Amino acid sequence: MKILVADCDGSHAKELFARFKALDDNFTVILARPGQNLLDEVRAASPDVVIVDMARPDRDGLDSVRSLNAATMLPVLMFIDEDDPQFMEEAIAAGVCSYHAGGVEMPAMRPILRTALAVFQRMQGLQARLTQAEEQADTRNTIDAAKRLLMTQDRMTEPMAHRYLQRRAMTQQKKLKDAALGLLTERNAKGDALR
Repeated sequence: MKILVADCDGSHAKELFARFKALDDNFTVILARPGQNLLDEVRAASPDVVIVDMARPDRDGLDSVRSLNAATMLPVLMFIDEDDPQFMEEAIAAGVCSYHAGGVEMPAMRPILRTALAVFQRMQGLQARLTQAEEQADTRNTIDAAKRLLMTQDRMTEPMAHRYLQRRAMTQQKKLKDAALGLLTERNAKGDALR
């Protein structure tokens, strides 16, 4: 497992690096260069996991995590010396999947990593299902809008409008949604031309 350790003030990174190496030879630990952009470091290292270590709550560091998760979803663990419940909520909202205040013993690090990976995979699965549901709803809305247009303008019944869209999709060798979208676009263009 490749782990990128980003230490906001440079005080703990080398210690974490040494402790991880002592814990398991299967860990490849890479230290982010101090002062470098977290997203650039992730692109350069291609880690499996990112650990962000902060001495105190740092909104700039949190912005880096937010940018990272917007560009490339990775499991992010955050360790912070000072507990701050509001900052913890912001960190979780930014995409941190494991947040720890205070020190953590190294033997506990292995289950923490496994838990963070499991939480991350679960979040990825939920995100995929949400995206699929949104796409299905968008498809249904587009088809329904096209059927309403046919029912209103061409005085078709709902089953007739649906069959019309199905034939149009087959003729054009398109998906039903794309055929419906094409119909809506054509009718809107004709309506604009008549104005």
